[in-house]
Amino acid sequence: MEDWLAITIQIVGIVAVVVLGVGMIILAWAINKITRRLRSVDKALGEIGRDARPVLDRARAVGENLNFLVMSVRKEVERVSETISIANDRLEDALESADERVQELGALIDVVQGEVEDTLLTATSALRGIRTGARMLRRSGRNDEEAAEVEDEEE
Repeated sequence: MEDWLAITIQIVGIVAVVVLGVGMIILAWAINKITRRLRSVDKALGEIGRDARPVLDRARAVGENLNFLVMSVRKEVERVSETISIANDRLEDALESADERVQELGALIDVVQGEVEDTLLTATSALRGIRTGARMLRRSGRNDEEAAEVEDEEE
């Protein structure tokens, strides 16, 4: 039971890492595309001259905002990855603890079963002894009665 759960946890971790990796690749691609576009816009604005300078400044601000956004997303992705890793570690610890408890419970059940079996064997032996003793007493009582009848007949 522990194996499939551990495998499932590992698969979930791998899927999470793959999804995060794909997201980072797409994000890097988008940033690369945006950076290229900003460079071409910058070049065109440089050709237009001084009147286009405010547009260029705005484009730079957008680029900076995108850079800030990328950094924020990167930090968030790292936090999520760290959280998944911590949760995975805790889950593995909990599984190990549960496995140990199940093994201890199994050992306890084995001990209790042995004690119950020993007690039942002792009780069964005692009952057989009591039955045997009772039979002997009954036979002894019959023999005494028969002996008394024989004595009475002889007298």
